[in-house]
Amino acid sequence: MNARTCLLFAVPIFVLGACGDHSDVQRANSADLGNSPTAPSVKSGNVAGELHNTASPIAPSAQDFANTIAASDEFEIETSKFALTNARSPAVKDFARKMIDAHKQSTEKLKKAAGSAAPMITPDATLAPDQLKALEQLHAKKGADFDQQYVILQRDAHQRTLATLKDYSVKGDQPPLNAFANEVIPIVSGHLTMARNLKP
Repeated sequence: MNARTCLLFAVPIFVLGACGDHSDVQRANSADLGNSPTAPSVKSGNVAGELHNTASPIAPSAQDFANTIAASDEFEIETSKFALTNARSPAVKDFARKMIDAHKQSTEKLKKAAGSAAPMITPDATLAPDQLKALEQLHAKKGADFDQQYVILQRDAHQRTLATLKDYSVKGDQPPLNAFANEVIPIVSGHLTMARNLKP
């Protein structure tokens, strides 16, 4: 876990709301899970249902796209690190190990693509408020409760990331990032299939 995330956990939960002042927190691009009648409910303690559905007919800027994917990778890595210690299911732990390795690789590919953009882009992996809240709530869970919440978050996060990648691959205006999106779309799609088949 990086120093920024550790610092957030060291302060009371109500401070997390202050993180919403960043201009990039609205960058999350969503698929339609939030519109599903089976979408998790915030009232039930499942923050996955609170993750934004902000898909736009216009592709985000290259910087916003890079930030969204960087934050997605960070979220996947941090939630999966929790799974290594908090999960009960061996299948969940195995999935988490794969996600840590895969999203570290994705981060490196993104940095390389962003560095080849003109002008060069530096991805910002700052988590959005909904991701921070999900991370905080997941951290408090153990065993079977953790497994169930982790799987829900993985399904939702990968579905939203896949929608963002597909959108930018078609509408994006930076060829290196378009190529990156096309390269990782099948990888993220595979992760989503794995998450959907994962039985906590």
